[in-house]
This record gives sequence, C-alpha cells and structure tokens, in this order.
Amino acid sequence: MEKIPAFAQQDVFPIFDLAGHLFVFNRPQPLFPMPFFVGCEPADLVPAKSFDLIADLPWYLVGSNGFDLQHFRVAHDRTLIGQHTVDSPSPFARRITATYAVTGTSIRDRLTRRFSGPEVTMSVTDWCGNLILVTARFARTTSYGMVCTRALGPRKTLLRVIVWVPRSKTFMGRALIDPLDAWIRRSFIRAFVKSDADRGAGIRYNPAGLIEADKELAAYFEWLQRSSRGIATSDAAHPNAVEPVEL
Repeated sequence: MEKIPAFAQQDVFPIFDLAGHLFVFNRPQPLFPMPFFVGCEPADLVPAKSFDLIADLPWYLVGSNGFDLQHFRVAHDRTLIGQHTVDSPSPFARRITATYAVTGTSIRDRLTRRFSGPEVTMSVTDWCGNLILVTARFARTTSYGMVCTRALGPRKTLLRVIVWVPRSKTFMGRALIDPLDAWIRRSFIRAFVKSDADRGAGIRYNPAGLIEADKELAAYFEWLQRSSRGIATSDAAHPNAVEPVEL
C-alpha cells in the first residue's frame, strides 16, 4: 500500500445528534457544549416534526427579535408586564426573560388564554446568533422551541424550528396524547414564527436609527459582534465585561 501523502487531509468538525438532527459546530473545537433547555433533559421532552421557513432578512436579525421588547406588542399582541431581566448563563449565550399578557383577540390567542393561561413568561437564550432556545411558561403548560438559522445570502436566512413538548409519564399518554400535543403546539408556534418572518421581511439594521427604548436591542448587537468572533462574555465582574478565548 502506498504511503498517504501529507497533503491528503480532511477537515473534521464536532457534531451532536439531538432528536435525529445533526448539529455541526464550524470550528475544529466547539466553544460550548450542545445547549438544551434549562432544567430539562432530552428524554424529558418529545420533539415535533421540524419545519423550515425562509426569512427575507439577514441571519443576525433573527435572534434580535427576542431582545426587541417593542415588537411583541405590535407583532403578537403581547403586553409586557413588569421588568424584564437579561443575563449570560454561559460565556457564549445571552438570555432575556420577560412576562407578557396575551391580549390579542385572534382565535389562537383566545384558545391560548382558555387552555394555557392569560400570561406567559418567555425566556429567550441566544447562542452566538444562530441557535436560539425559547421557553414559554404559561399557568397550565410550558412549550419549548429551538430555532436554528443558516444564512442563504446577505439578506435571506433559513430558519429550522423544532418544537418540544413535555413527555407523558404513561404509555397511553406517550402513544396518544404526546403526538397530538406536539402537532397542536407546532401549529401554533409555526404561526407565531411565520408572523415574525413576514413582518420582518426586508428589514435592515441601522444602528443610527435606534432610540432609548431600543437599548436592549443595541446591547444585543454589541454582544453578538463579540460572541460571533469567539470572544466570551463574562458576568463575573460586569454584565458588559468581555474576555478573549484562545481559538
């Protein structure tokens, strides 16, 4: 057998299998372990069939939606209650948590208030801009959504969304209730995400156009600029402190 030449090399990237989806980290070594929802293991939840949407906006604007507190009232009829919180649960993650009243009059909103509850506490955790975990806690139920983004060009982004629901403890529940529950929540969340994608079509980021009410949005973009370059955020000393990592 001939000796393999030195130039014959193959790039290798870390991968992680989750619910039949392969997640690829586009560096030789991952900057963080594969994230999941706080307080849950994959075995605790059931994934619905994923769905894809193409959004007419740059990839970096997808995650910014969770930090744009004003858009929830305009796009989703959600009214902010009390104060929100922003923190970094990991050096490469930024999280915002806020409680909203479901104030819309659509059929979906009326069904949501009736079966889930009139208020929702949403936690959005963004990992470097292209993996976003959303937990929506109502009085009577909790939904989980995972949004993966992939740039198709400078102004188009593919969104792949996986909706998760709590797994039933009984065999009958797992066989009959869980698939129906996953299908219903997938339908509601798909409509929710599509509303964002449709309303955001053509939007562009202009930092000079931000106002005082957009301060969380501005802080998000500053964080994203660092994290996407491999610069970790440290909350130990100051919420805005950063420290370089060896790449």
